[in-house]
Amino acid sequence: MIRRQNPFLTVVVATMGFVTFGLASTRTARAQEVNLSSLEDERSDRVFTRTGAEHGFVAALGYAKTLRMLGRASLVSGEVTAPWAGFDGSDFRLCLGVLTPIARGGRWKLAAGFFPTLRRTGNELGRMTSVGADVGVTGGYYARHWFVAGEAGFDWSMTTHVSHSDGYRNLVFDEARNGWYANPGGNIRYGLQAGTSFSRYDIVLRIGQMRDTAGQPPLLPFYGTLALVTRW
Repeated sequence: MIRRQNPFLTVVVATMGFVTFGLASTRTARAQEVNLSSLEDERSDRVFTRTGAEHGFVAALGYAKTLRMLGRASLVSGEVTAPWAGFDGSDFRLCLGVLTPIARGGRWKLAAGFFPTLRRTGNELGRMTSVGADVGVTGGYYARHWFVAGEAGFDWSMTTHVSHSDGYRNLVFDEARNGWYANPGGNIRYGLQAGTSFSRYDIVLRIGQMRDTAGQPPLLPFYGTLALVTRW
């Protein structure tokens, strides 16, 4: 139990710890797994599944479609991600966004992505809903049937709504108020992805590391995922 000699300090420390703990359970190192050389294909629709370690063991399901935007073939996508160890239907992450090629030279390509995000998670202290965005770049060598690329990005939680539980009020601070908390934090990621493409399928492996905005590693400082993409 946290002692109450200084109520203001207590609620700030406890609430920020609550926010940090909760957001870590659903924050993921977001990146679209795609062989950029396939964006001009006739098959413009994709369904993808992903699983691996990203602040925990997670699974994702998403849909993407190739559209022409400003004269470029861009990939517009949406996905839902949730932890599969101790599955809880109220613990999830939704994102919608676009990945657009910004430079190329032969088979060397560079793309940038922007994905607004919504997260929801909770524990015995309460429930949190976070709004933010993921921005990143992916670039490398993209052949018809395989590719290898580097990736970097920033996953930012802009604001979070906290609903404290009765247990939190009874044990920590009985006057804690529900509400929005601005800029609780974010993670910087950097890593590699490699994939193989055959028929209408892509298999993509991603590995890398993460740091928070202060340069410190999270509880699980690395990520590694495997994705299967089906095109039609």
